[in-house]
Amino acid sequence: MVGDCCLILIIILLPPLGVFLMHGCGADFWINLCLTLLGYLPGHIHAFYLLIKQRDEKRLQGGYPVGGPGYGAVPN
Repeated sequence: MVGDCCLILIIILLPPLGVFLMHGCGADFWINLCLTLLGYLPGHIHAFYLLIKQRDEKRLQGGYPVGGPGYGAVPN
């Protein structure tokens, strides 16, 4: 998969390509393509929304808790 830094750079340049790399050629891609054609800023907003939503879902599925590991936390 594409790293977060590369994905952010791709989203800044071409929002539909970033959405395609995250979700494939599904409904999110076509929505983002239409939004980008209607205006460049709405395509960016939608692409970054999907990126943040995807990162939150990964975090809740098995990564760190929502607040992160925390500094100075004592392991159990």
